[in-house]
Amino acid sequence: MNHTSVLAMCLDRLSWSPDRLAREINRVCGAGTISAKAPYNWLKGSCPRRGLPRVVSEILAERLGEPVPVHSLWPGKFPPMAPESGQDRLPGTPPAPCHPGYAVPASRPHLAPPITATGDQDLITTAVDWLLNTDSRPAAQLRGEEVDATALGMISERISQFRRLDDDRGGRLLLDWAVHDLRWARTLIDTCSYDQETGVRLHGLVAELGQIVGWVAADLGDEPHGRLYLLDALRSARSAGDRALAAHIISCLSYQAAWHGRGEEALRLIQIARKGTADQPPSRGQALLASRQARAHASLGDPVGCRRALEETADISEAIGDTQWTAEPQGREPWAYWVTPAVLVGDAGRAWLEVGRPGRAALDLARGLELFDGSQPRNRLLHQSSLAEARLSLGEVDGAAQAAGAALDLAGQVASARGRARLAGLRRQFQHQDAAEARQIVQRTDHVLGRTRN
Repeated sequence: MNHTSVLAMCLDRLSWSPDRLAREINRVCGAGTISAKAPYNWLKGSCPRRGLPRVVSEILAERLGEPVPVHSLWPGKFPPMAPESGQDRLPGTPPAPCHPGYAVPASRPHLAPPITATGDQDLITTAVDWLLNTDSRPAAQLRGEEVDATALGMISERISQFRRLDDDRGGRLLLDWAVHDLRWARTLIDTCSYDQETGVRLHGLVAELGQIVGWVAADLGDEPHGRLYLLDALRSARSAGDRALAAHIISCLSYQAAWHGRGEEALRLIQIARKGTADQPPSRGQALLASRQARAHASLGDPVGCRRALEETADISEAIGDTQWTAEPQGREPWAYWVTPAVLVGDAGRAWLEVGRPGRAALDLARGLELFDGSQPRNRLLHQSSLAEARLSLGEVDGAAQAAGAALDLAGQVASARGRARLAGLRRQFQHQDAAEARQIVQRTDHVLGRTRN
């Protein structure tokens, strides 16, 4: 064994055997991907096949909390790229350039590197694989300290706290905290003993934590890391056999694709998510999927598809009934508690705005904001910004300034790159308006965003 290699040093720091690395790869990529002995050959200098070098790099980087570039694991096999300024390297190794795709920003040293060389088709293929295949339940684990109901309850309660903290403020503090708990929960899966039922529950909790981390990272403007964590969450949801949660995670990937202008990818992903849960009864989660399909159609400028999906959203909402809307969701969709009529009506307004129907958009956005009644400040910020856009399109500068002012009032409460981007875009629209109210909004936005006035 070559104990001077970077791979060997990484395994030593993690106290992992080569067999343990093989188990992690098979957990991520599927049972039987590699044999338990394959990593022993890598330590002797052989190079894994196909995409496995990148998988190994991502697994080690996520667990160590720092970049582990492929070319440092297998020198001479992959061309190094120019390093980024201030980029860290593995302690104990000589300085080595790192592919920019693997760089971890200085403010986020704990996050794994983003997925590199992964195109849209890979996300679609992953979702289709979930749609077409039934996953086996995780096996019981007999070695290590036993995981009991108390530990499961603690993790579940923390997840609930994280979700509500995300509702109220989001931000990097929440991201750091949730990543820490995600790693702890993964450690329980890897090192503790439990029966099969507990193992299923653990994988489900890890999926929920991964979804939170992926969502918060993306909302802070770090979509590559957000995508990585959501894909890992999807794998855990599959291990737990939770189709509804897996579909929700795929819908988050769809939503993020729509944010970044990848409308075709967004639509295909959400269609897969809905098809995979078409046999489930009406629920908050089902309503959210239909609403996100409407947003995907809207991002493509498709008013017919958008209207059809919004009608389906309304049908599901009506089938849920007032009693279920007013009660906390129980059982299979605890993560969907935040999906309310206010959320769905407001999102419908945004969808109508994106397909060029500002009049209809303004009505739905105003109604949704009334229904929020002080909850979910980030959603209210986004919808107030959308309402301002709609009113500007209608030539209602006073009303637009009022909505923009309400959005700016909320900007200090939440940390959201989406919110800041929405406000910045709104500022540009107000710059074209020759009115005192518009100039005031531009000045306030400059102050809130910390920008220098042009």
